[in-house]
Amino acid sequence: MTPGKPKRVLLIITNLTFGGAQRVFCEHSKSMRDNNFEVFECVFNSDTVNVFPSGNQLLSLDVKAGRNWPDKIFRFLQRIHRLRKIKLQFKIDLCISHLEGADLINILSKRNEKVITWVHGSKRFDQNISGLLGCLRHKYFIPYTFHKADQVVTVSKSIKEELINYYGVNPSKIKTIYNYFDIPDIQSKGGMPLPQKYLPAFSSLPIVLFSGRFAKQKNTLSMIAWFATFVKTTSAKLVLIGDGELRDEMLQYCSTLALRTYHPWSEIEIHDDYEVYFMGFQENPFQFINRASIFILPSLWEGFPMAIGEAMACGIPVASADCPTGPKEMLTEGDFKNLTYPFFAKYGLLLPLLNERTFGVWISGVSALLEDKVRLREYSKLAIKRASDFSKKANATQVVELIESICP
Repeated sequence: MTPGKPKRVLLIITNLTFGGAQRVFCEHSKSMRDNNFEVFECVFNSDTVNVFPSGNQLLSLDVKAGRNWPDKIFRFLQRIHRLRKIKLQFKIDLCISHLEGADLINILSKRNEKVITWVHGSKRFDQNISGLLGCLRHKYFIPYTFHKADQVVTVSKSIKEELINYYGVNPSKIKTIYNYFDIPDIQSKGGMPLPQKYLPAFSSLPIVLFSGRFAKQKNTLSMIAWFATFVKTTSAKLVLIGDGELRDEMLQYCSTLALRTYHPWSEIEIHDDYEVYFMGFQENPFQFINRASIFILPSLWEGFPMAIGEAMACGIPVASADCPTGPKEMLTEGDFKNLTYPFFAKYGLLLPLLNERTFGVWISGVSALLEDKVRLREYSKLAIKRASDFSKKANATQVVELIESICP
């Protein structure tokens, strides 16, 4: 690097659509700019919507997904070639990749710049990594990516342990930096008045709220099935903030299970007599989260779930599946495996993975939490306290310090 010139940092991710990794990507991009780095962003394809604009220059490889295996391989090589050209054109000093697809092309396009891979979730327990290709990814591609990076960052300590014990990554190469939250901003947005048209959903009964992608990882279909059973014995409403590839299937499931359902993709009007409310993607989800009785996370696997931290910043008690990596690290200081009962941890309620066999455990745990007003108030206070451990002030400086150590 030329002395005195700002470091040139390229952040690359598959897309900037809905997702926790995308939100972290945006926050890092803004924080680096505020700390006088020259920041560029890059996505695979400019046709995808940018849900998280940072104000920094956004570049695109302009390579869409392949249609078949020969086409996929050709486009993969195209991405490597175009990313290398961008690194050379903009004289990049450091390239930080988020998500596995971006990690691999970041490593394979490496020249003289430093490379950091940012790991947002469990690889070992990711059910999307399956079949023959999944075996190859676990055995070769994932370890190769982490071994070749100059630095690997994990968003939780449990993911760091996974990389060491399962993929054989050198512990000295891994650093854990928790995702951080702009807590004053979240609380300010949460305190804003809810648009008039949504008020009927919150006019009566306790609110069980989920916010996130409608995807296999989030286990949203099981959540709908569980709620259909739950609502037979407990008076409550389910409010869903977000969108995703499982939306239509979730709506159909609600119909099959005879759940009275509101959703914004039809002409029906919202009123207070529905049981399930799909609110779609919201630019300010905190207005909704702030009015929930409890926040639930039924995920099958996670990394460091942003949604839990945001709910806690709003002072909303959390009930979460004890999925591999993430929720347990945020809600308790205990160490246990294969949870089979509702565990009222220090900062929230932990439950076994949600499936038909555990519906009863979830019903008893969530019902008990909703009925215990004293515990709800205590969890609300402790949630805000715990969220402060993940504040922007506490964690953002670690990102800057890491870059300074990689590119002195």
